[in-house]
Amino acid sequence: MKEIEELIDGMEEELKEIRRYFHSHPELSNQEFATADRICEYLDRWGVEYERGIAGTGIVAMVRGKKPGKTVGIRADMDALPVEEENDVPYRSEQPGVMHACGHDAHMTVLLGAAKVFQTMRDRLSGNVKFFFQPAEETTGGALRMIQAGCLENPHVDYVLGLHVSSLYEAGSAGVRYGNMMAASDEFTIKILGASCHGAHPDQGRDAAVTAGAVLGGIQTLVSRNLSPVNPAVCTVGKIQGGTAGNIICSQVTMDGILRSLNPETRQLLRERLTDMAENTARAYGCTAQVVFRPSYPALINCDEVVDVVKETACQVLGRDHVTEEREPDLGTEDFSYFAQERPSCFWHLGCADFAGGIDADLHNCRFDIDEKCLAAGVKVQVLSALKLLEK
Repeated sequence: MKEIEELIDGMEEELKEIRRYFHSHPELSNQEFATADRICEYLDRWGVEYERGIAGTGIVAMVRGKKPGKTVGIRADMDALPVEEENDVPYRSEQPGVMHACGHDAHMTVLLGAAKVFQTMRDRLSGNVKFFFQPAEETTGGALRMIQAGCLENPHVDYVLGLHVSSLYEAGSAGVRYGNMMAASDEFTIKILGASCHGAHPDQGRDAAVTAGAVLGGIQTLVSRNLSPVNPAVCTVGKIQGGTAGNIICSQVTMDGILRSLNPETRQLLRERLTDMAENTARAYGCTAQVVFRPSYPALINCDEVVDVVKETACQVLGRDHVTEEREPDLGTEDFSYFAQERPSCFWHLGCADFAGGIDADLHNCRFDIDEKCLAAGVKVQVLSALKLLEK
């Protein structure tokens, strides 16, 4: 362990250089072509085998141990966000309107660092380590497409590790959570259909606007009156459109929103109750309601066995005082959830802030940046956790 940590400490400048290139050359979801080229350049330089063009721009690399054993997968996402960077730094984004505002540049760097470390020790490695460079986490769910393309087989992957940088913790710290970590997401559209007439004669129409107001009011009880208070969920309507003039009874209203939930049973219940509420409320007002769901990522549920390994490793590497066991889930989403559905997995938070130095902007922010000391810490925890899982 000490030998591996010293090897990674010696890579700090290289890790910083890799991350700064990615940060200054961001690419949007499913457009990560130059990013993939750069990743392959490093893999070629280190002699790591890989296959590219997985699910579009994705890459699956692998280090095969000389001795038989299990296989551990480690994942990083590649895409950037449509954000104009406002940081005044030498490695500022060179792509107008595009920025690594979610830390995927750091994720790729940590994964490349792990690949290099495992390549140096392949002769004494029992088992294999696969490295998933995944496109389109921010939009279309590249994780699912990579799984469908077979990244978890040939050889069969037994465990998967993933991380996300977090400005809630300083560099050199980490956060882990058991069980439900992040939410499932369902976008929905409710279309209320009534009948138009002149506002002076409302009895001759069916008012979709008034009906939509009743549906919106009912939605506010969807979580509070259908779920236990200790089962967090969110139902938000963020967009309402309808009507043509102030003196005309509205014939159609469209409402768009999201559902967020933490387990499959709650997800299904909320879908059913939202549909019932909209349809039956509309019927009571003489209108009809059409409800359409657009499912997004499932809930991210960590495996306790794998969390134990990551937590123990992080405590050894970073110090027990620098590892937080997170008590509450996050109702944000993350498509690592697809990996966690398929294999025992752990997704954890790598601290990246420097509060004294002013590096503390939240994710998806035009001022987001990281304290680059977090890179070596991330490599250490991922590598040593993977080694422990290979020994299981």
